[in-house]
Formats: sequence, structure tokens, C-alpha cells
Amino acid sequence: MSRLTEKLHEQSKKTGVTQADISRELQITQQAVNNLFNGRAKSSSYWREIARMLLIDEDEMREMMIEAGRDPDRKTKLPPLSPLTPSSAFPPGVITDDDSPVPNAKMVEVVPFTRPGKMIPVLGEVVGGDDGEYIFNGQVQDWVACPPLLVNVNGAYSVYVDGESMSPRYRPGETVYVHPNKPPRRGDDVIVQIKPGEEGAAPHGFIKEFVGWTGNKLVLQQHNPQKRIEFDRGKVISVHPIILSGKYA
Repeated sequence: MSRLTEKLHEQSKKTGVTQADISRELQITQQAVNNLFNGRAKSSSYWREIARMLLIDEDEMREMMIEAGRDPDRKTKLPPLSPLTPSSAFPPGVITDDDSPVPNAKMVEVVPFTRPGKMIPVLGEVVGGDDGEYIFNGQVQDWVACPPLLVNVNGAYSVYVDGESMSPRYRPGETVYVHPNKPPRRGDDVIVQIKPGEEGAAPHGFIKEFVGWTGNKLVLQQHNPQKRIEFDRGKVISVHPIILSGKYA
């Protein structure tokens, strides 16, 4: 048994994090986790996340994988941007299970997939109305393929757009993808969660443009109709940037 295998099993017992827990958290098959634990996998795209869950130092994990003949640097690579594609557009391709690029015809409208098996939840229950309000009741509405930009982001999620409050920037039926650990900058589009008026109720969420903090106020901009919206700082639960949006072909 290699040092890596021993360490994985040892830390699993010590932390109480099981292979099933890792499978659920990373949205990969339990067999893939088991193969890594027992030396039957050459590598894993999620070795850093597994190391964090098991409280193993990343450098130590890398060293043990190399020692065991694994390849920790094996990763999915996207093809380079087309010279006709703006740098702000989505990466021009998806990655199949054998890492070969499959070009997309509609670069800006098609959200790129990552390796099969990595999914993120669609959160929030649409309430509707001019403000584009959502209820974040903790329920998962759906699961969608994770775009490459969020593959290694813990807690990444998405939301279905409903209503016209941010049109033409976002239209009903689009999916927006959210990075919950990245601080918003002025001009970023964000998902904002606000405490509900009633105790025990689910938070309300809004898709808006982030203007900034002014004193004890969060200042946002709505596009349709154009208006500025403010919330008391004490009522704000979170402000998460939207990093990607689009529709699946």
C-alpha cells in the first residue's frame, strides 16, 4: 500500500469524511473516489479539493501522488480562443471525456461544459415582479453542468433568470453562474441575498448591478426600468458576482 493510499484512509477516519461524502460534495462517482483511495487511478481532476476535505496539505498531497506514480498536474485544457472571438466571450469549445475539443458554433450564447460528472445546483425559487425577486429557500431547483471557470470553486451555484428587470443584459430563460467567494467590483452583475421581513422566512434574492457601499447602504442598479436600489447593510446576507451567463444549445 502506498503512502498516499494510507494517508487518504487515515485522514478519512480522522476527519470523519467518507468516500461517499467526497462523491456527493464534488459531484463525482463514488467509484472514482474509491479508485483514487486504492491506487487504481492514475490521477484525479479533484485531488486538491479532496486534499482540502481531508485536511491534507496540498504540497504533501502532490508529493505523495508523484511518489505513487500519479500525475497531479494532469488537467483538462481548453482550446485557445479563436482570433474572431472576443476575449470576453465564452471559451470556444467543450471538453469530452478524452479531452478532445468539440468546437461550438455559437460562442457567446452557448455555455461551455466541463468534464462530465461535475455539476452545480440551480438555487432559488422565482417570485417574479418588476424587481426580479427570488426566494432562496435552500432548495435545489435543478442541476446544470459546471463551466470551467467554476470547476474548483466551492459553493458555486447558478440561478435561472425570470422577469425583465435586467433586460437586455439578462433575458428570461438564461442561466447565470455565480462565484460565491469572489468580492464584487463596481459594475459587476451580482446575486444579492436580503434578509426577509418575517422571522423564519427564506431570504430574498435579486439580480442587479453592483454600484457599491455608501455608508450603511448597499447600492445597486436595475436596468429595466432604470432605477437605483438601496438596502440597509444590516439586511444584506451576501453579494455574489455573476461570472458567466447563457443558454445551452
